[in-house]
Amino acid sequence: MKKTIMLSIVIAMTAGMIWFSWGLVWSEGQHQQVSAAGTSAWENNRLIAHALGGVEGASYTNSYEAFITNYTRGYRLFEVDLVQTTDGELVARHDWSHRLQPDLAAHRGRDVTKLQFANSLIMGKFHPLTLPDILQLMQQYRDFNLVLDTKAGSKEQIQQQFTHLVNEARRTDPALLNRMIPEIFSPEMYDMVMGIYPFPNKMYSLYKTGASAKSIVEFARDKHLTAVAMPEYRVFINPNLVPELNKLGVKSYVHTVNSRSAMQLLNSLGVHGFYTDQEKTPEELMVAVASPDRLGISGYISSRLASISNIVMKVRNNG
Repeated sequence: MKKTIMLSIVIAMTAGMIWFSWGLVWSEGQHQQVSAAGTSAWENNRLIAHALGGVEGASYTNSYEAFITNYTRGYRLFEVDLVQTTDGELVARHDWSHRLQPDLAAHRGRDVTKLQFANSLIMGKFHPLTLPDILQLMQQYRDFNLVLDTKAGSKEQIQQQFTHLVNEARRTDPALLNRMIPEIFSPEMYDMVMGIYPFPNKMYSLYKTGASAKSIVEFARDKHLTAVAMPEYRVFINPNLVPELNKLGVKSYVHTVNSRSAMQLLNSLGVHGFYTDQEKTPEELMVAVASPDRLGISGYISSRLASISNIVMKVRNNG
């Protein structure tokens, strides 16, 4: 019993050290609630089908079957990953690992054309989507919105990809751009993207940035953003981040959450919504979130704190 108590104390102290070292956004009574521009019904969706959603036990497929399956389940907010082929086209793919399209493994993404991509089944059974395919789905199913996770790594790629995306959407139906929600990874990217097209809806996504919690809140406030997306760990190492965003009326979405107990805990901490691969209807998942399992949450907290403790120990050992 004494060992268990001591371990709990050590883990709690470790978590506290991490929170202190990363810093908090302290409220000084100066923040006023901001009515963010560009708000639309998409934010009423608390669940986002990650990579177009889980399908037949598979995730990250970004496939036609994933979209249709999860649309039928009731999802109306989807996230899609976009990469560029060597002939300048945009296709729905998370990365070029061989797991998704084994027959393209030899290319390693270096010389994959749009045609090669389109003719290669994902995991041997799911149909891949190109940008024109996605735009066609948006025309056919007019009541869903799409979060865009572009994998551009340089300013030139950002310029190329968003210019191409906007031009294609304008040729198809300019109104589709109002249902697109680009993930913005930095203030510099914000200026570039908005210079190409002033998307009314966008999300500040934190998985590529080490920006401080204070600067994140200030950026969201100054740009009148309506939503911020973040990895799960951000909620814990910056424990005042979500509450401060909530004061601004900025909704927090956490990715990728496939544990109901995790959703329950994060919801209790003020998180608005979740990217998920779970193959359940949004209604089923939200009922579970609203009915917290105390034992499940307790187990989840213990596993998270243990994980944080392991990270700290590895950092110390490597240092």
